[in-house]
Amino acid sequence: MLDGEKVILMTKMAAFIDREGKKNDAINSYFRSDYVGFNVIKSILSATIVYCIFLAVYVLCNFEEVLSNVYNTENLLSVGRRCLIYYLLLVGVYSLVSYVVYSYRYSKMRKSMKAYYGDLKKLARMYEKKD
Repeated sequence: MLDGEKVILMTKMAAFIDREGKKNDAINSYFRSDYVGFNVIKSILSATIVYCIFLAVYVLCNFEEVLSNVYNTENLLSVGRRCLIYYLLLVGVYSLVSYVVYSYRYSKMRKSMKAYYGDLKKLARMYEKKD
């Protein structure tokens, strides 16, 4: 005879695996610091690429101004400093936001996996009780 409570619990667990299980499994294979650190590094690389694209578009749109600044060494140094400050600001803010987002995702995953493992233990106790 089928136990209704077991069926409901197994259905709930199967739905969790279909909905979130594969994504959570990939995240769960990392330690928190490894997962967050790896994704922050990816974010820094992405921010660097985006900054280079923006800088290239700016240079192409204002080519005449850029060429006039190349011959003035003092102005060139201030432009270089300003570009470096903008780059560091972009990377700093982007990596901070990435750190917060990926830390939140990891903690959310751990919470849902803890509930799933609790359901597994509950199901195991149901089977032990029956025997």
